[in-house]
Amino acid sequence: MNNTILMYEELSFNAHPALQTQFYDGWILRFANGYTGRANSVSPLYPSTLDLREKIAECEKRYISHGLATLFKLTDGSDPKIEKMLDALGYTIVTPTYVMRMDLRDTDFQLNDCVITSYADKEWLDAFYSFSHYTGSVLKSTTKQILENVKNTTICGRIVKDGVSVACGSAVMERGYMALLNIVVDETQRGKGYGAAICESLLSAAKNLGAHTAYLQVEQGNARAVSLYTKLGYRPIYSYWYRVKKTLRKDYKNEIYTL
Repeated sequence: MNNTILMYEELSFNAHPALQTQFYDGWILRFANGYTGRANSVSPLYPSTLDLREKIAECEKRYISHGLATLFKLTDGSDPKIEKMLDALGYTIVTPTYVMRMDLRDTDFQLNDCVITSYADKEWLDAFYSFSHYTGSVLKSTTKQILENVKNTTICGRIVKDGVSVACGSAVMERGYMALLNIVVDETQRGKGYGAAICESLLSAAKNLGAHTAYLQVEQGNARAVSLYTKLGYRPIYSYWYRVKKTLRKDYKNEIYTL
């Protein structure tokens, strides 16, 4: 595994923690009630010693026991043997994603009309749930618990116009690296620059707290988001994707809710 990829994968795990994590012969298995692929997938980050076919079968058992499809999160630095075995077992590629990075040392961003807090308060959560169309109690409680489980410096921001939230997002800082997360704009307010405004506000706040590098994850097929982040100054450094079985089992209780 490339050292740069390994570092950013570890940073991203800490920025978006699962509710439960298991370690299995160099592989990291994460579980979070189906909320996001990152927190509900197998990441083969470290050297492995056991038979690949047996390991994959064991992972399938563990995810089925949680009512989840088995997702494998692979990167440009993953062992090609894993990719080949998963392909042979009927796992297809979904959600190719860029990890993008930006040097903050020579940047100058503004806070805009942004309310900044050091945690996800009720107003931020209400805005995030509303903009994301989250209605189920399990989904809401899982989102809240993941945010509360972050152990590093957290920044939550809301763009407010005429007393009403129109966009929100968050950031997590570790060792000077800032993860940009949870960027969402009210559907009725899109196309007005609020997506850029919330990103710029969080970048400004993180830089003021000592961040020297910003990074994020964005689906390659989301052309609008990729364009926004590119204009802000982010550039791709590597890609990851998921492998999932072609045929989903009927006994999966939980669907992966966003990847």
